[in-house]
Amino acid sequence: MSPRSTVDAKMQQLSLSNPQNERFAVNATGYAFVPSGDTSGNPILPSNLHSTPMYMDRFHIARNESPLHITSINALSPYQARWKIKARVTAKTDLRHFTNPKGHGKVFSFDLLDAEGGEVRATCFDLQAEQYFDLIEVDKVYLISDGSLKPAQKKFIPLNNEYEISVHHTTSIEICSSDDGSIPKLQYDFQQISDLENMESGATVDLIGIVMSIGPSTRIIRNDGSETQKRTLHVKDMSDRSIEIIFWGKFCDIEGQELQLLCDSGSNPIVALKGGRISDFSGTRSVVTISSTQLKVNPDVPMAERIKQWYMAGGMTAPCVPLSQDTSSVSRVYVQKTIAQIKDENLGQSDKPDFITVRAVISHVVADNFCYPACTLEFNGKRCNKKVTRNDNWTWYCGRCNQSFENCEYVYLLTCQIKDHTGTTFATAFRDAGEAIVGYTAHELFIIRNVHQDEVRFRKIMDAVLGREYLFKLRAMVETFNAEQRVKLNIFGVDKLDAPDMNHGVLERSATF
Repeated sequence: MSPRSTVDAKMQQLSLSNPQNERFAVNATGYAFVPSGDTSGNPILPSNLHSTPMYMDRFHIARNESPLHITSINALSPYQARWKIKARVTAKTDLRHFTNPKGHGKVFSFDLLDAEGGEVRATCFDLQAEQYFDLIEVDKVYLISDGSLKPAQKKFIPLNNEYEISVHHTTSIEICSSDDGSIPKLQYDFQQISDLENMESGATVDLIGIVMSIGPSTRIIRNDGSETQKRTLHVKDMSDRSIEIIFWGKFCDIEGQELQLLCDSGSNPIVALKGGRISDFSGTRSVVTISSTQLKVNPDVPMAERIKQWYMAGGMTAPCVPLSQDTSSVSRVYVQKTIAQIKDENLGQSDKPDFITVRAVISHVVADNFCYPACTLEFNGKRCNKKVTRNDNWTWYCGRCNQSFENCEYVYLLTCQIKDHTGTTFATAFRDAGEAIVGYTAHELFIIRNVHQDEVRFRKIMDAVLGREYLFKLRAMVETFNAEQRVKLNIFGVDKLDAPDMNHGVLERSATF
């Protein structure tokens, strides 16, 4: 018998004589098989090899539990299989419910900032949204690992990162037990108000400025029947431009009330806004809050101190041009005319208004009745702005909206006499145009004159307007007043053409005619 046959025979004999192996037959290769009656036919490893899968299992567990080093947010990419970041939550959205063709779902997002200044947005859907919504809190530091990275929607995410994190079932999020303060609580990328003029509507922006005025919180009914709050404030910065910032919802209460109290006390607080959205609603450019927006009143940042020093050194009285002009007028064609041509060519007397520009100076301002109390409610999707009257209980009443409320806002109805080398005429500046001419909101000027009763300061502000040369954008249109038709000129916009100490060019030219 060959040596191989001898070995095979001994192995078969051992297997048959071992009571533990009664169910098994041993083939020539030394592997055991189940009897032919079992249809699986899978090989069974000998008992001395059973430890192999155990070692494999232990190796697999050790690989998953091996410690991960902290990765900076700026180093994250979709090509990393595993990563861990340590970051502070700087913003968090509300939990939003949605419906799509796949069914119902829920989602929320939060923004993260690490010690190296890297920022990224993380988003949780459905089960993960339920799991982590209560755990995630603004200002707390977390250890987060193993999410998916995908390209960020830059139009809607105000962070300097090409990617965003999708949280899934294998993602780990845990509160960091120690916060050594190495991670800042917020990071800004401030833009000047003047820069917003050329930015795309819908883009997100960080903004900081001096609050010049703030309106009351008003109740708004959405299209779906739900209620929310709205509050409007005017802010200006070192670019000598101003803009409307509109608070929605929760921002009207805490930050809005704080700003209201500061403004009512005679202070001009600084407000910093991170992640506001540029809006051109109803043709007016503004910045509005969204659910992930962060607001800080008198923030402890270097830019706030710079703005404060600028304001105290002369920015308080510096003329300021509103950015929130009527953007729907961009497509209008303005034809440059002289004041004499307005009369000679019968401009404004046709069925449609004429839009013209006139280069002129302001020679007189009607200081009395320069403003009126206006309704701040929404009417057909726009601010009402109709004149309101006092009730006996000192509330205000709007006849158009048929509602009474505690607060109103004073807006300009500023009648100016303008003059060029061909003649003079009167034109009326409303809201933003009046603010651009005077450099103060009508509400501020009303308080100076009627609350503080500082007539000297009021006259000084009004006198500073005289002699300035502007390029006026005018709308000429026939209006009927006391059964008499006349052409009325409304000032839609102004561009200042001269410096304050060189403002008599047009008047000097007119003297030669």
